[in-house]
Amino acid sequence: MIAVRRILAATTAMGAVAICFCSPVLAQSPAEPTQNETTVAQSADAPEANAADIVVTGSRVSRPGFTSPTPVTALSSTELAKSSPSTVSEALRTLPALTNTSGTQRNSGSAGGGQSFLNLRGLGATRTLTLVDGRRFVSTNITGSVDANLIPSALIERVDLVTGGASAAYGSDAVAGVVNFILNSRFEGVKASAQYGLTSHDDNHEFVATLTGGTAFAGGRGHLVVSGEYFENKGIRGDARDWARSGYQVITNPNGNGTVANPTQILSPNVRLVTSYGGLILNGNGGTAAANASFRGITFGPGGVPQTFDFGTLTTAGTQVGGSGVDNASIQQINRPLTRKSVYARATFDVAPEWSLFGEGSYGEVHSDYINGPNVHNSNAAQTAYITIRQDNAYLPESIRARMIASGVTSLTMTRWDLEDGKTHTDNLNKTTRFVGGFEGKIGDWKLDGYYQWGQNRNTNIVKTTNKIANFNQAVDAVRAPDGSIVCRSTLTSPGNGCVPFNPFGVGSPSAASLTYVNGESPAYIRTTQQAAALNLSGEPFSTWAGPVSLAIGAEYRRETARVRSDALSLLNGYKIGNQQPWSGDYSIREFYAETVVPLANDIPMLRLLEANAAVRRTHYSTSGSVTTWKGGLTYKPIEDLRLRITRSRDIRAPNLNELFSKGRQNVSTVRDPFRNNVIASNISSLTTGNPNLKPEIANTLTYGGVYSPSWAQGLQLSVDYYRIKIDGAIATVTDQVALDQCFAGSADFCALSSRDAAGNLTAFRSSPINYSRLLTSGIDIEASYRVPMASMFDWWKGQLNLRAVANRVNHFTTSAPGLTTLDVAGSIVDSQPHWRAQGQLDYTLDRFNLTLIGRYIGSGTYDKSRSAAQLGFRDVRAQAFMDGQISYNLPQLGRTGQIYLNVRNILNTDPRIAPLAGNLVIVTNPFLYDTTGRMFRFGVRASF
Repeated sequence: MIAVRRILAATTAMGAVAICFCSPVLAQSPAEPTQNETTVAQSADAPEANAADIVVTGSRVSRPGFTSPTPVTALSSTELAKSSPSTVSEALRTLPALTNTSGTQRNSGSAGGGQSFLNLRGLGATRTLTLVDGRRFVSTNITGSVDANLIPSALIERVDLVTGGASAAYGSDAVAGVVNFILNSRFEGVKASAQYGLTSHDDNHEFVATLTGGTAFAGGRGHLVVSGEYFENKGIRGDARDWARSGYQVITNPNGNGTVANPTQILSPNVRLVTSYGGLILNGNGGTAAANASFRGITFGPGGVPQTFDFGTLTTAGTQVGGSGVDNASIQQINRPLTRKSVYARATFDVAPEWSLFGEGSYGEVHSDYINGPNVHNSNAAQTAYITIRQDNAYLPESIRARMIASGVTSLTMTRWDLEDGKTHTDNLNKTTRFVGGFEGKIGDWKLDGYYQWGQNRNTNIVKTTNKIANFNQAVDAVRAPDGSIVCRSTLTSPGNGCVPFNPFGVGSPSAASLTYVNGESPAYIRTTQQAAALNLSGEPFSTWAGPVSLAIGAEYRRETARVRSDALSLLNGYKIGNQQPWSGDYSIREFYAETVVPLANDIPMLRLLEANAAVRRTHYSTSGSVTTWKGGLTYKPIEDLRLRITRSRDIRAPNLNELFSKGRQNVSTVRDPFRNNVIASNISSLTTGNPNLKPEIANTLTYGGVYSPSWAQGLQLSVDYYRIKIDGAIATVTDQVALDQCFAGSADFCALSSRDAAGNLTAFRSSPINYSRLLTSGIDIEASYRVPMASMFDWWKGQLNLRAVANRVNHFTTSAPGLTTLDVAGSIVDSQPHWRAQGQLDYTLDRFNLTLIGRYIGSGTYDKSRSAAQLGFRDVRAQAFMDGQISYNLPQLGRTGQIYLNVRNILNTDPRIAPLAGNLVIVTNPFLYDTTGRMFRFGVRASF
């Protein structure tokens, strides 16, 4: 996660805030419900039998005319396809509410493995609850998040976004809100789609295909629907764009004195790391200071030939501008390759006139193999330690050995990036299985439904071609045997130990046998299982003078288990990257809830409607005890054209299995070291473990606003909503940078989170999550939409025009915690929190032709609001806009909804803004805000019969 990452890791992820987004498809006439009316939106494939169904997202009460006081954004499948016909998650993340949804972009971490986790309001994927038809979907990740792309896209009728106040209705994890996918479970017929895409750079090649069939059986009492999907994307190389090769990074200014004229850090192009693929000597050891320093800057070309290293300009211990250093920012892919296969099936059978049984199953397989980078030896940390070359090293060029002997230098400290074995890469295979069985029926006027779900996720995450630390250290210490052959020094005392000497001097010098010996695969085998059951009863027990009172009650049970395995070498932290530590854990949850809707006034002057909605849920966690959540809301229509609403709620997020029980996995961290004049220290070992004493987070949410649909302007709708979410006891892990900064400021507790060697060099970080912080975010969501037949304006102009603009203003995004300065990063680009984000759409339909243009806007902001102009010279980032479009034409030969289309993302091929992520030397922009793909063409065909 990037948002506020320098303050609290795992507390927030990137994102803006929710919006009120009304699809034209959802409002066919002024008399029909509009964007927050939360009734069923029919797709072209939905059978007429479904038209009477009532689905209210954000509430367990379902009855005609009920409008939840909690803002609910609804998007039809048609609108999703126009935003991005590639994947559901890519379509959703065009909304300001979900801009920072993770996916296959660079810097999206290793745990996701190409999955897309939805992230509402920038509060993190773990605080966004993903549902399918109002039921939980089995988590596809150890953190409890759900890959939205495993939900069958061909059957999605609409997606509802509940932007806050949903825990009382749906349970834990709904702090930021709920994303509920409504499926067309009664589809009949056959439909198929195929799509091919590529960029104007001839990369990111992509193929998507779906096939769906549905039929009734047993005289109409039964129904079966099956849908399959295949997706493949080849990705984008790390150096495939000019902006990616620019090398812009925030670095330490060696001439800085902490003033505005000479700040401590600056932004510069062509930033490189002080290292070499062929090996670079940093200093000698054992001689005088002058003798030791005389070896600095010797690098090795092909064949191990000594050369002079160019240190460029603005050189520090870790970075330089220009020269011979390594450009780390173009190694990892801009977009990671991905293959996904999934299948979904559902059967329904009416056992009685008002009783039915259903069963559904799904299976998804996601495979991603992406680059981490070369094996590196450029720090004092054990995992990435510098190479020590002794005077008697058998591969050492004789000219260097002679100088060492003459000057009394006994060893050399060398940095190297191993290019010969390719780049370390992570092979991630994720398999998810889910089965659900349930029933629906009526007892008198009461509706009763229930279900049981079993699901399991199996993740195999293997870091390949990573150094075995002990093997490498033995192999690089090569000497001459008595017979003149080159062997490992360890072989002299332990013959037959299998060590193969490694030649570190020059690119291409290590033998294939030595590469096989020093490298291995660090595995992690993760299995998570979820069992869930629920029983819901709803009805209208009595009426008041204003109308029927609705009541819903229910009980839910859920059990989550996880088991993580690795190998013997990982237990010893023996690999350079990976080293998953085995662990297992489980917890169970029992919940009871009640919700009611009470009409207070109806159809009287200035009280066209006044309705109260209240809910309470009691939840017991086996790990942390019981907690109560609740919500209360009012919906008020003083006149027919205006609806006002307000909701106040208490929401929770329970710690997930990883936060509770994880034994950790070896990562590396890049930080500024304030104890050493803020020089960049890269590839420092970092380990985060779980904390079984965590308690649930408590959030207090307030939303209020209104929807204005003037009768004097048919098709026009305006909405404004204010929100405020405050989370107390937020589960957070102090980032390595914050630990260093707070230690430097004098906090001994933070000093315990880092380790140094005798020379004061950083060697390791360690931490675990705690209920540590408070988060507060607030803002305003704005929408304006207008639907108009063109003939109403011009007699000669036919067709339908739909215009819509949505915008979000982030007022505050504040973090505070004991020992930390309260920080508001609203308006900070590096934290993915620009004040303004917006999207505008023009949609024109004429007979079988449709044209859609979409503009996406990311507002200007301060690059890093946490740092002053004296600390960081790079201040302002200009606003950025992207334009997308789609042209489609319906063909009768392809069936009732068949069409061909051309979709173009980023039509103008606009480059992202230069905005490197904090403490990160692998990317020059923020991929969670800006488009990093470039112009992307997608050609497709859909058929339905």
